[in-house]
Amino acid sequence: MTSAFADPRTLPLEMDMSPSIELSSSASGRVTALACSKGRVLGSGDIAMRIDGQPVAALASEQPFYRDITWGAEGADVDGLRVALRDLEYSVSASGRYGGDLHDAVAAFQRDRGIEPADGSLLLSSILWIPNAQTVPSECSLSLGQTYAGGDLFATVRGDLRSLRVVQDVDNVMVPGPRRVTVLGVQASLSEDGVVDDPEQVSDIQSAPTFAATLAAIESTPLTAQSALATPVQVVSLPPAALFDVSGSAACVEGPVGAVPVEIVGTGMGATLVRFPGGSTPSEVVLGSSLAGTGCAA
Repeated sequence: MTSAFADPRTLPLEMDMSPSIELSSSASGRVTALACSKGRVLGSGDIAMRIDGQPVAALASEQPFYRDITWGAEGADVDGLRVALRDLEYSVSASGRYGGDLHDAVAAFQRDRGIEPADGSLLLSSILWIPNAQTVPSECSLSLGQTYAGGDLFATVRGDLRSLRVVQDVDNVMVPGPRRVTVLGVQASLSEDGVVDDPEQVSDIQSAPTFAATLAAIESTPLTAQSALATPVQVVSLPPAALFDVSGSAACVEGPVGAVPVEIVGTGMGATLVRFPGGSTPSEVVLGSSLAGTGCAA
């Protein structure tokens, strides 16, 4: 009797990241407090460091900030500032020229973090641009008490996730066929080459709430995915003693009309799960010492 088999398994993954990004601030002075630590999440809105006692706040946007942003300014960086503040739950519209709503939101952001003056104008020296709302430094370049000159390297962070690839090994031979994987709670498709590279799915994985923490711990805790065939295959459960001339996933079984080839696709509950390539399943198979052991034609 055949049954459906989805080949469920846990797969180790390796991440392909874009080139690393160097972070810096335009602030200058002595480092009097520092919140950079390799592998530790630095979040948007966190105080990244203090220069001469003045806070420098991390702020995430798609485009790096490159100028002071004040009343009347407009452009992609202004819209990026609006999005960054909205993500921090400040009340501000998503786009538009620097006006009253953005002025009030910036002033509130400054007051909440002790940035002076809290006058609603965003000085470049008061922030540190980071590429993601939760950014994980791979290297920190400063130490407490160091003199920092504007533009000096603060930290290096990994780039964006580009794809994920299954780490192949002899114990990880999968049943052929389209597969689905679940990575950090995100459903994705796995190519025949064992790669997740759909841009939308990759973006969803990077946006998962646990991605930053996973990245921070990647050296000690490798990333894994739960995987199964998109369409289960029909298999037959046989006692191991029914198989002979086993070579990798290929084997033979002997039925009423002689030996026939089978493909081993898995094991479970003390049985071996096989497929009959010809599609015809024998009504019975021979076990153990009763086997003729004459081999079979693939």
